[in-house]
Amino acid sequence: MKSSINIQTLTASILSSVPYTIPGDETELRQILKELASYIRELEKELAETSHSNFGRSCHQEDSSEPNTSGKGNVDKQADEPCERLKQLQHSNNRYYGLTSNIKLVKSAIDASRDTGFSQEMVPTVKRPLFWDVQPWQILSESRSEPLIFPPQDLLVNLMNLWFEKTNPFYPIFHRVTFEKSVASGLHHHDRHFGETVLAMCALASRNSDDPRNFDMYGTRIAAGFIWIRQVNPVPTSFLEAPSLYQLQKLLLYAVFMQTTSMPYSSWVLIGLGIRLLQDAGAHRKRSSPPSVSSELWKRVFWIIHFLDLSYSIDMGRPRATTSDDYDVEFPLEVDDEYWALPGELAFKQPPGKPCRSNYLIHVFKLVPILESIHCTMVSVPRTTSRCKLEPDVSYRKQRATNEIQKALNEWLDAIPEKLKWDPQHSDVLVFNQSAMLHMVYYFYRIFIHQWSGLTSPDSLEICVGAAHSCVHLMEANFKRGLASPQTLLTIANAAIILLINIWRSKRLGLNVDINLEMADVVKCMGHLKRLEQRVQAAGRLWDTVLNVVYISDLTDAYNLAADAEANSYQTTQSTADIVPASSSTFNLVSFGQLSQFWDTTSTQEYGSPAENGLGLNSRHLPLQIDIWNQRCFLSIYLQ
Repeated sequence: MKSSINIQTLTASILSSVPYTIPGDETELRQILKELASYIRELEKELAETSHSNFGRSCHQEDSSEPNTSGKGNVDKQADEPCERLKQLQHSNNRYYGLTSNIKLVKSAIDASRDTGFSQEMVPTVKRPLFWDVQPWQILSESRSEPLIFPPQDLLVNLMNLWFEKTNPFYPIFHRVTFEKSVASGLHHHDRHFGETVLAMCALASRNSDDPRNFDMYGTRIAAGFIWIRQVNPVPTSFLEAPSLYQLQKLLLYAVFMQTTSMPYSSWVLIGLGIRLLQDAGAHRKRSSPPSVSSELWKRVFWIIHFLDLSYSIDMGRPRATTSDDYDVEFPLEVDDEYWALPGELAFKQPPGKPCRSNYLIHVFKLVPILESIHCTMVSVPRTTSRCKLEPDVSYRKQRATNEIQKALNEWLDAIPEKLKWDPQHSDVLVFNQSAMLHMVYYFYRIFIHQWSGLTSPDSLEICVGAAHSCVHLMEANFKRGLASPQTLLTIANAAIILLINIWRSKRLGLNVDINLEMADVVKCMGHLKRLEQRVQAAGRLWDTVLNVVYISDLTDAYNLAADAEANSYQTTQSTADIVPASSSTFNLVSFGQLSQFWDTTSTQEYGSPAENGLGLNSRHLPLQIDIWNQRCFLSIYLQ
């Protein structure tokens, strides 16, 4: 930018504490004003160019089938505000989040709160760097060809046991007998792909371990597993050979691990690459050969990656990597792993009358056609079809699509195997946990489709609120049995946001709703996130998000009452319970005052564990008034 006047020097002089002397010469003054005006115009031009970034487009993207015929100026102005707040909390302005991403739900919460009568001119933003920033231990080198460093033998055995007890029932990508034999033979020291697969497994298992050797190097419990995952390269360095099963297994594990860190966006990219690698290996096609351990594991890996690709794409409002037209591979066999390696005709045959533990996995896969319908209807770029022309009413089309998908979801729920039907008193902990997960998946997508059809509809909001309460009850039942899974994080956070929207709507319309009762479930959701944030970054990010929304809703009194009641209830339960999760030894919902050190989102200070930061102290209350933070700093985004 050419100028005869140094604009930066002039600006500093004008804004200095020393009074600026206005030139007496009219010609000189006119030149200064001209230079300033030119500088402003240049800045406006540059700003206009940057407004065409991917993020900007995603914020303003409209459904082409829904023309805006009135109030366009006001709508655009209102839409700009959440976009700007979102940009402030994005790691990169160039990341795209579609209209169905969970950002939209938070935006709905902000829009709803405008009508509560609460002044939002000055509100806080809680964004703790420990949970939002990319930490030093997460920055990986581009080249990782150094010798692999494995856990000491006793820790390796412990992590393998934790994996097969806690995680493999939900991501059964290993055959235990075969895997343990391979490790015992030292294959992980000779086959790098298998070695990295073992390390990726150790990284995920570390989150269920209290052994400090999993995180001591970085000084914080939340870094558990990074010492192992840092050595894993999920992307092939060469495509000369067809991908191996080990390569797909480690890619899958790596993506699942990263999904709950401060870099969740990497998982969607990796899962998409996984689809391509599976296709390269031919794992997407049906095979006529007899079943084998390898062929069954290939099928499991394919279906898990396909399911994750769909769910991640729906959550982020992005395209998926494949469709049902591209594959014909069958579901894995419903045979427990211990019957895979039996001799002769007994192999791969489930004994008559013995329930199969893999029923859970198969029923999850049966959700895929429904997720494909959700993605096609609610995420994909809208097209003008013959049906659109016959049904020009957009609201009607949305309601019809919602009803069709809801019917399919109900049929899927009704078809859950008998042993996995919901029974809060079930004696088998694994079956109980699998049942809870299936039902939480159902309620998550029940909320999703009705949120898409419009939370302004009383019927849709009522359905979402009912589903949210059901999620809370399932979460509580899990916690009482000593179970707390990171897989439920987004479901619980969404439930809390839905309940807050319901409170706002009730206040605005003067409906007779027990705010304290509703807030009690919000606090339970936050308590669940608080317990898990000691081990998973995503939980801390979501807790910050919900806490911000609680404050902007002007519900601090109700929050404080509910927090007291929940803490007292927890202490009573803890004193009488037989099983209490190791990660839940303290129950604290922290005050805004304690979090003030984290509100500066530009801070580069590094922080240790939540307990080290005063997040495990006694106060649970929010102050009644905080007036030092501008509303424009507010809007935490969801884990994508």
